[in-house]
Amino acid sequence: MTVKRRLFFSCPECGSAVSCRTSEQITHTIREARLLCENDDCGCAFVAQIIAVRFVVRGMKPNPALHLPTGKWREPANDDGPPPPANDDRIAADLVSG
Repeated sequence: MTVKRRLFFSCPECGSAVSCRTSEQITHTIREARLLCENDDCGCAFVAQIIAVRFVVRGMKPNPALHLPTGKWREPANDDGPPPPANDDRIAADLVSG
């Protein structure tokens, strides 16, 4: 008996559910999946990548070859967060003393 599981992806064209046809582990941190829209009127097929970007909690047997940062669960990935504020204090101090 085949069990059909709902994936966390939706069709990028019509928003319907998709099914995973195949998947392949590319590296220790990247898996590539070939997905097919379940809406017969759409028929979209696309590839998605699932990428590990950081650890929330390291495992009990850490892989020394992995170099991922450790962070919070809801932290923005990579540099997607807001930029740090500009440091204008030094410029203001130079103007006052200069």
